Amino acid sequence: MTSIRRTRARRLAVAAAALALAAVAAPALGAGDYGPDTCLNGYVWRDATPTDHVCVTPIVRLQTAQENGAAAAHRSPTGGPYGPDTCLNGYVWREAYAGDHACVLPPRRTQARNDNAQAAARRNSLNVWLTLYRPSQQPCTGNPCSLSSDDAQRYRVRADRINVGRATVRLRWNTGKVQSWPAEVRQNPSAPGGLLAFPSKMLRCPASAVNAAFSVRDPVSLRWSAPVKVRTGCSTL
Repeated sequence: MTSIRRTRARRLAVAAAALALAAVAAPALGAGDYGPDTCLNGYVWRDATPTDHVCVTPIVRLQTAQENGAAAAHRSPTGGPYGPDTCLNGYVWREAYAGDHACVLPPRRTQARNDNAQAAARRNSLNVWLTLYRPSQQPCTGNPCSLSSDDAQRYRVRADRINVGRATVRLRWNTGKVQSWPAEVRQNPSAPGGLLAFPSKMLRCPASAVNAAFSVRDPVSLRWSAPVKVRTGCSTL
């Protein structure tokens, strides 16, 4: 019976920890647009303070909340060279933000510094830019294989700091006309989030005036990127 009780106790402890983690992470994990501080999928606000929107993993957010709750216990009760914020021996200031004197173990201060350095890369900021390609540079598609009859430059829409999934690429003309396409965002091999490279087939028209703009909608938060203006709509010879 003792072993059964222990097993049940362990299961209850694991369940309680999971519920606590879910409660802490839920507000920041929900899909939606939280403005320029929206995190990429899998990251949440650290919340070392109510305005701390550095994007971290859910476990780091939970650890940060625990550190805030234990901060007083890790300070020297008699003060010291740093006054009432002097840490007990073996503890250091976390320094997650300016003036953060929560006393933590040294690896946790290193963690806070690393998270601060990665903050921009973990935001769903939808960094969009354009490159050019020619149809001859694209893989031949269809059965039978078919290529464009011209080789004029087209716009390729690229984006990072975007979530993995099916995004929307939109071209809005100055006249109000709108074209849109679904575009698959794959995992970025060198940074958090995804990487988009969408060949739009829209011609680059260097002799024309700016007459349209591309933008991209994130597949998870549904945020739209800032528009990137283009010259397009001309005809090939």
